[in-house]
This record gives sequence, structure tokens and C-alpha cells, in this order.
Amino acid sequence: MKTFILIFALMASSLSIPSFAEINSLSQAINESGRLRMLSQRMAKAYLLKAMDIQPDKAHAQFLASFNKFEANLSDLHQFSTELGSPISIETSLKTINQEWQSYKSELHKDPTQFSAANILSLSDKTLLACETLVSELEKAAERDSARWVNLSGRQRMLSQRIAKLYSAISLSGDIARYDSGLKQAIHEFDLALEELMHSPDNTHYVNHKLKKVATQWNFSKQGFKLLDKGSSTPLVISMTTETILKQMNDITALYEEIDKNKKQLAAS
Repeated sequence: MKTFILIFALMASSLSIPSFAEINSLSQAINESGRLRMLSQRMAKAYLLKAMDIQPDKAHAQFLASFNKFEANLSDLHQFSTELGSPISIETSLKTINQEWQSYKSELHKDPTQFSAANILSLSDKTLLACETLVSELEKAAERDSARWVNLSGRQRMLSQRIAKLYSAISLSGDIARYDSGLKQAIHEFDLALEELMHSPDNTHYVNHKLKKVATQWNFSKQGFKLLDKGSSTPLVISMTTETILKQMNDITALYEEIDKNKKQLAAS
């Protein structure tokens, strides 16, 4: 197990999640609003890892980076929406995210306790739901089948962090009954979406290559989930394995964003 953890510690230490300022296309808006979904879960996961004193310095740095990126992305999306002259549904979605975010970030400032952790999990889900609505509205506005792949691949980033969050919640609380169904649902959704992405007609050879790497990492990660059924948990290992998947899915989402942009240009020409 020590060797297993060391390998993933070395892998995870080199990971960074690139992001971009100034949103200037619907393809990018779908990607970056989708990033809000992921960040809503990533902050909660980092909060729980800090509460368990698992790599607390690293978890705190991840938490701060995610917190700041969420606020920056939300601001950029507001600006993009204003410049785009977005439908009222997109404006309404952004307002709902703002409302949920105010409650969520207030709780995130509190010191970790069992009570605050439960509130964090609830508020992260409410924020996630609001972000999901925004991504769906932006995908509708794009009116392109290729925009769906940007949404779906971006959602896999969120699921990687949601899985790590729920796994950490079980590890912290010991309450399998409360969180296990949500964890199993997130794992199931990741499985289904990965299969669908691997059969996308828009895939390039490189996208297929990247998806196969994710599939290999995912199958390996699922072995760790089975430990919960045996009464054991490895939140550090799961955090690191899902981190590698997050990085790969982030790259793939950027590739689908580029494919969608090219489709739009072709349609306009």
C-alpha cells in the first residue's frame, strides 16, 4: 500500500489544472461554467481532507486556488453573458449560482468540524445543482451537437471530485449509509459518460488516445472503492487517483471545446 501511495503522490505532485481568463465564445463558456461544477465539489473535498489532517498544507492550497478560481470564473461568466445579450434563462441561472455561492462560501470560512462538514456537503450540492443548470442553458444556446461533448466531458471533471468528496465524507464520518448511495451513483454516472464519450463521432485520434488513458486510470481507481465494502477506506489514495483523472478530463474537455469551435466556424463559412 505504501508503494501504491508513493506512486500516486509523485503523479499528483506534478498536476496542475490550466484555466483561462476572459471568456469569448459559447464553447469556452460551456467549458468554464462546467469548471464551476467541478470547483464546487473540489472545495468540499479539500475541506474534508483538511478536517482529517490528510496533507493539510496541500489540501489548503487546493482549497484556496479553487475558491479564488470559482469567484473569478463566475465574474467572467457574468461579463460574457452581458456582452452576449444572453437569454433570460442564463441570467437567471447566474443569479441562482450567486445566491447559493454566498451561503456556501460563508460556511467554507468556518473551521472544520463534524457539524460544519455536513453543512459543507449540503451546500456544495446546492451550488452544484445551480451550476449544472447554467451549463445546460449554455449548451442549449450553442445549438450544436458538438457542444454536448464539451458539457459531458467537463462533467466528468466534476464527478471525479464528487467521488473524492463523498469518499472522504464516509472516511471522516464513518457514516456509509448516509453517503454510499450518492457515491455509487456518481461512479455509475462516470462509467456511463465515459462509455458515451468513447463512442462520440467527433473524436479525433488524440481524443480517443486520451480517453483510453482515462479508462485505464478509472478501472484502477475503482479497485479502491471496493475497500469501503470491506470496512476500510483510503481517502489519500482516492484523492490522488481522482486527481489524475481530473487532469486528463480537463485536457479532453479543452480538446472538445476546440472541436466545437471548429464546427461553428465550418457552419458559418
